[in-house]
Amino acid sequence: MAQTAPPAQWSEARGQTSGGLQSTDTVALRSKDQVKPVGRPAISLAKQQSASLELGPRSSGTLDNRSWQDWEDADKANEHDPQACSTYARAIFNHLRETELEKMPRPDYLEHKQKDMNPKMRAILVEWLVEVSEEYKLCADTLYQAVNYLDRFLSMYVAKRNQLQLVGVTCLWVASKYEEIYPPTLTDYCYITDNTYVKEQLISMEETLLNTLNYQLTVPTSKTFLRRLLQVCNPDEYLHFLSNYLTELSLLDYNMLKFVPSVIAAAGVFLANLMLGRPSWDANLRHFSAYVPTDIKKCVMALAAVHQAIGSSQSLVAIREKYSHERFLQVGLIPPLAVQPAMFG
Repeated sequence: MAQTAPPAQWSEARGQTSGGLQSTDTVALRSKDQVKPVGRPAISLAKQQSASLELGPRSSGTLDNRSWQDWEDADKANEHDPQACSTYARAIFNHLRETELEKMPRPDYLEHKQKDMNPKMRAILVEWLVEVSEEYKLCADTLYQAVNYLDRFLSMYVAKRNQLQLVGVTCLWVASKYEEIYPPTLTDYCYITDNTYVKEQLISMEETLLNTLNYQLTVPTSKTFLRRLLQVCNPDEYLHFLSNYLTELSLLDYNMLKFVPSVIAAAGVFLANLMLGRPSWDANLRHFSAYVPTDIKKCVMALAAVHQAIGSSQSLVAIREKYSHERFLQVGLIPPLAVQPAMFG
């Protein structure tokens, strides 16, 4: 990926936003010193909206009928790379689009299933999982899968407040065993909770988790689809990191559960292009995603609202701080963008 100069607006001061970001609700998560979520004030990232699932258009297996005519075959460049599976790439991602609904949590599970948890507490727990992932240098897919397991599990299993961290760390443990070459040990996961839980508790919760999920652990996440979109649009490093930052922010917000992963990934790329002052949606993105801008409009605006809320938050800072490092070209410092309906054509 080529590195280009950052946009001029990066040097501008971050705007301050107003709103309900000063909640004093807390949830206690026990942790070692390097991961510090204990007593963290919770925030409401977005006003409670409709719980109905927002679906993108369902592919019939033929994506060409939604494409512009000047798209390029992005898989051809990888035809000699056996790891790219370019011969089967389109079929694979068509299949993922068709099956992503099967591994979705209920978008309203906090209202209809959980009696001792709210969106604020969920955000704190996911924030802690982000911090643990960074501490143990886990790959991004592990984090995304863990959050998917968490939400799907809580869609079916009623958890008490004092079980939430146990559920979260167990989801990360299972996801790391699925994704990582050298996953952290069971002892490591007990340690990161300041030994609040013993090995037997994690093993017992793992059994409950796997049985509840019916061992369905292969999940197409927004990271899966984002990787594909970034492959076909040939991004520079700024677009690559900013798209990943915005998509990762979506994990924190309970209201984003109503959008399917492929829509969230498309919204991440679309919003990143807008923030960088570039054309938001080109022929390749339209062809390979099978979405036009109006298909993802609601998700883009919701994601922009999450970015705005996180920009002024004093509590949910882990993802912003992570992407403010030099290794991510400090994309976490970019001010939020006020998205207007006219931007969608």
